[in-house]
Amino acid sequence: MRPALAIAAVAILAGAGFLAWRSLRAPAEPLAVGEEAPISPVEPLRSSTRRAILPLRTESVVPAAPGVEVRWANLNREAIAALDGGELEKAVEMFERCRVAVPQEPVFGKNLAEALARLAVREDEAGTPQERARSIEHLARAAALAPDREDIARRLEQMRRLAQSEEGFTVETSEHFELSYDGARTDLLWSSFEIVKVLEIAYQDLGELFGRWPVEGGRPRIRVVLYRKSGFHEATGMGHWAAGVFDGSVRVPVEDLGREKATLERVLRHEIAHAFVRESGGNLVPGWLNEGLAQWLEIRDIVERAREIEDARTRLSGKKLIPLDQLEGTLSEIQGEEAVALAYAESLALCGWIDRNYGERVLFEMVAASKTKGGWREAFRKRTGLTVDAALAELSRN
Repeated sequence: MRPALAIAAVAILAGAGFLAWRSLRAPAEPLAVGEEAPISPVEPLRSSTRRAILPLRTESVVPAAPGVEVRWANLNREAIAALDGGELEKAVEMFERCRVAVPQEPVFGKNLAEALARLAVREDEAGTPQERARSIEHLARAAALAPDREDIARRLEQMRRLAQSEEGFTVETSEHFELSYDGARTDLLWSSFEIVKVLEIAYQDLGELFGRWPVEGGRPRIRVVLYRKSGFHEATGMGHWAAGVFDGSVRVPVEDLGREKATLERVLRHEIAHAFVRESGGNLVPGWLNEGLAQWLEIRDIVERAREIEDARTRLSGKKLIPLDQLEGTLSEIQGEEAVALAYAESLALCGWIDRNYGERVLFEMVAASKTKGGWREAFRKRTGLTVDAALAELSRN
């Protein structure tokens, strides 16, 4: 997902691709990480054109309070173990039994809401219309059980809106993708095979790089939904600046396929890259690595990729770099258009610096290590002898 900024120096999707104003001023003296610099506008990269739909939080499920009858406290513990083990349906059933038996125990209701929310996310991403319909029912129940969970209420409203936006769409399937679009649009209907070809090439390219294949072993295909711009903005709640999003499905606005083919390929590769990042590293991949790598991967041509990375470095010149501990979450949660543009430029530039100095494999190893005990920081240190923060400081000096 990539943000676009509604400011004068905005990158917009128009005609054959993004149009972005770039400054040609001489680079300023480099700054140390955290050092203050005069405030000046930050021009967004072409690759800074998508903002994330905020995900559900993962909240801890907890034991019953002291005084709860032992058999229900024990069943609650068994349900927690099932939830942690990925047995979501089993966990929901056991938490439900606890809540029915002891309705006055608030922990049981909160734990059930968390289990239902996790189950709903999995069903929403499972691929079949029946499972996606069930996901809305389960999330609605979770919202009723946990009215203080704004993230659940927001995701429920979004899922309902998205489901409505796809009603009546034509669905085509390939080996690894489910492509959905308005079948009345002849530009998509007659050219869908070309879009599928782009998707399958991206799947093969990214699979070889990550060494992971999200759609093997009978797992659901990756869903790709194409909208007109107005339909996309209405369905996702995003502004005119958004050029695509990955929320478990890839959602992209396409107004005129004939004029937007080149841009569409980059957008699709970027969003599919997020699916591979999640497959490899789970939900703990830091935002800067997730977005930086997706920007890096959307460009197949090595020369063009190098040019984009250099553009990102230019945009960092004279700017106060953001410490990495502030870029571990979803970058779309950063407040302020200038800060978002800087975060995306910094993410791409740092990924490019790591690739240039230590090789691209380090990036993919960091992603995979995100769900291990040592995490991505330790993976980088073992491979390079440096901390990632020291690498950022080196990037700043150069």
